[in-house]
Amino acid sequence: MNAAEVAALIAAVFWAPLACAGVFALVRLGRLASQASDLLNRGDVVLGQAQAAVDGARAAADRAGRQLDRTAAVTASMDELSAGMTELAGQVSALAGLGRAIAGGPVGRAGALAYGLRRAVALRRAEWRADRRAEHRADRRAEWRAERRAEHTADRRALPGKVMSP
Repeated sequence: MNAAEVAALIAAVFWAPLACAGVFALVRLGRLASQASDLLNRGDVVLGQAQAAVDGARAAADRAGRQLDRTAAVTASMDELSAGMTELAGQVSALAGLGRAIAGGPVGRAGALAYGLRRAVALRRAEWRADRRAEHRADRRAEWRAERRAEHTADRRALPGKVMSP
């Protein structure tokens, strides 16, 4: 074996692992490319989902804007209502002053006297009616007891062989 053959043998020994490493690298690169294409395919699905999420967010923002518009209208109505209530409070205050003037004057005193008399008469009548009811109940109880005693005595006299002393 001469030097050229030894050099070829050495080159072949080093060339085989380098070729194996190249094949290994190409296989790994092929796997990487297929995974990248799968990821891109799934990326379309993810992109569609992201688009749907963005559309949902946009719709929510539109609904919130409409709600804010309605809230502004309600706030304006509440301001009008507040102004109306302030005016009404002033009118009620004026009427209350008129009522105080009437109640504090001679007409109010006469009305208070009439109310007091009506109330006293009504209480007296209610008391009289309660007394009459109580008397009536007591009379009815007494009558009932007398009837029961009479029935009991009559029943005992009707029994044969028993002697009743008067």
